[in-house]
Amino acid sequence: MIEIPFDPSFSLGPVRVAWHSFFSYVGLLAGAWLSFRCARHFVKDQRIYPFALAVVAGGLIGARAMHLLDSWPRYEGNPIEALAIWNGGIGTMGAPLGSSIAGFLAARRLRLPIGFMFDTTVIGIALGLAIGRIGDIVNGEHHTAECSGVPWCVGYTHPATLGQPGPVHPVVAYDLAWDLVILAGTYALWRRIRGRQPEGRVWLLFLLLYGTGRVLSSSLRLDPQVWAGLQGGQLAGLLYAAVGGLSLAWLAATGRARRSGRSS
Repeated sequence: MIEIPFDPSFSLGPVRVAWHSFFSYVGLLAGAWLSFRCARHFVKDQRIYPFALAVVAGGLIGARAMHLLDSWPRYEGNPIEALAIWNGGIGTMGAPLGSSIAGFLAARRLRLPIGFMFDTTVIGIALGLAIGRIGDIVNGEHHTAECSGVPWCVGYTHPATLGQPGPVHPVVAYDLAWDLVILAGTYALWRRIRGRQPEGRVWLLFLLLYGTGRVLSSSLRLDPQVWAGLQGGQLAGLLYAAVGGLSLAWLAATGRARRSGRSS
């Protein structure tokens, strides 16, 4: 078993900072930087900045909403605590939905190419999610199933840890690895098709991969079940995967039909 001995927070002067918060902030900055670099391929003016603010705000709202869905018994009957975002608690599965809604509205208002902006945004989101998972590994807040028979089972040993003594599956490490796969896949596709219609295919690939990964990894999580024996993250993952997969299949079919029509 791999022992994880880290304190879930560290001192920054007189303030205690959670490693989860630190790496989430670093991930946000790194993801925004990467998305900006990609978006500058076509969008040269300052409209990119209000669009980015809208995407970040929408993502935070969506993540908080997902946390409330996952942890509703804690907040039921106490709406003030539910609205108190300073008390912490986010569900990353809600972030893409919130970002997509806010990004769509902002792109329409700013007259930006919606599909292109969505494509560049999810590349940065994949990087940000991967970096943020480092903080999850350190603090161990996501409880998971018992682990045996493999050399990478983990246990948390620090007295202040939020993690389990183990041996348990390092699910957030699995998530981190999958986020890197998504980053590589979306960036490679974007490099190949950028500027070519139909735009939005990178965003749809992100939804398919991200949703599928969460459905699978949630089988090892001990999160509350909210409907039909499924966790909130699994329900969101199924929605994302279905939207992404079916939309990509439809685009591929219509593309083949157009090429066939032109060749006949």
